[in-house]
Amino acid sequence: MMTMKHVSIVLVSSLLYFSVASLAYASLPAGLMIVAFDGASWHPYIVNTGNDGWIKIEDVRDPAALTWQREKDALLIKQNDGGISSYQLETREMKQLPSFDESTVTQLRAYRQGVVMVRLMDGKSRDTSILSVKNNGNKPNEILRQVSAQFHPYIHNDQLYYAHVSCRAECRPLIQEVWSKNLLSGRTQQLTLLNATSYLYSVTADDRYGFISSNQRGYYHLARLDLASGETTWLTGGAVTDSFPSVATDGALYFIRRTPAGSRLMKLPAAAMSSGVVSEEFVENIQLPADVQKIRYLELNQS
Repeated sequence: MMTMKHVSIVLVSSLLYFSVASLAYASLPAGLMIVAFDGASWHPYIVNTGNDGWIKIEDVRDPAALTWQREKDALLIKQNDGGISSYQLETREMKQLPSFDESTVTQLRAYRQGVVMVRLMDGKSRDTSILSVKNNGNKPNEILRQVSAQFHPYIHNDQLYYAHVSCRAECRPLIQEVWSKNLLSGRTQQLTLLNATSYLYSVTADDRYGFISSNQRGYYHLARLDLASGETTWLTGGAVTDSFPSVATDGALYFIRRTPAGSRLMKLPAAAMSSGVVSEEFVENIQLPADVQKIRYLELNQS
């Protein structure tokens, strides 16, 4: 028989457990999403609020590509057969969407007013354009079409950021630089000149810095790009592959690191990035759910 003393101990223990859990989850920004392998399938795992921890979306399995539309409380998913579907998080309803056109799309990325994506002309990556679909409609709008290929579209405020392939033949490595287009004026601008394969993945709230991943130094490392001056400050180095640099509202940078030992979710605290490459002692390894064996995608949507 449990006495009042025992009940008190249990209650205190439970409160301590949930407090510790909440403190651990408090370091995860709302809007964080990864795609992770649980040993059987790939699933999205999301952080919906700052203190709920990881939520595994069991109904979504092995997506070819996806993005999280937080304004619509939905995931937009590219399936392996090329079709597009929408999954409503609250109702758990999966809805097949009509095809945009006869071409193939990939690299879906949500922004505040909708979703941007890459259209593969004739189903191939040699020639692409960039489409945008607003939240209030299903009709795509072509917002960028240039000679050659464009990848990694990302819209922040009125700017479209993208990676333009400027040299693919007789180039080692392929040359892909970061560009921007003002969606109001139509003005385009080349932001990097690294002569490497580079892409921008996130921008600070004040539009001052963008964060890129580039293989200029052999491995893919992360850098902070001053969007006004074009100055590049490298943040990571070594025999590692760092990708998907995603900046949080507090200035911390989340990213995926791949080594021969596997893939991990990492964090660079804002204070540690002030003077260039961050010492490994300040790079944080973010704890993932126990069933996660590896991760392949990351985005942070805090709109």
